[in-house]
Amino acid sequence: MDWLANPWESFKRGIMLGFNAHHDYRYMYRSILEGIAYTMKNNCEGMTAELGKDLKEIVIVGGGSNSDLFMQIFADVFNVPAKRNVINGSAGLGAAINTAVGLGVYPDYDQAVEKMVKVKNVFAPKAENVEIYEKLIKVYKELPKYTDEVLQMTYEILHSEE
Repeated sequence: MDWLANPWESFKRGIMLGFNAHHDYRYMYRSILEGIAYTMKNNCEGMTAELGKDLKEIVIVGGGSNSDLFMQIFADVFNVPAKRNVINGSAGLGAAINTAVGLGVYPDYDQAVEKMVKVKNVFAPKAENVEIYEKLIKVYKELPKYTDEVLQMTYEILHSEE
């Protein structure tokens, strides 16, 4: 929970709920990845609702995109195909595309992207996972009603000496 919390909510921290003796480091790792995906989905839903748009696919870049598990979780949580490009450093590739268009190597961005961006893998959502994640995200969205007060109290205790 609360991966990438808003700066004006400095009391928010990550929380893992529901663990027991059956769970080991693999469950913890997966729960972190799921928390990142849920946070991104919640933020993305706000943006797409404001724009009146629907997602048809997502492109995952950076270090996390090297994990097949991370890619599949994103596809399942978002319920759209998740793409991983051959070059996953989006800032460098974006700069190269801008340069190519600026120098006239390609007449426009559509052609530059078509020629320069290559998809490496596509992860399709798995219906059985999507069904579970759609139920669990409802719980995820409700959790702050119960955890924010406790996190605020903890934050105040730990920062009262500053």
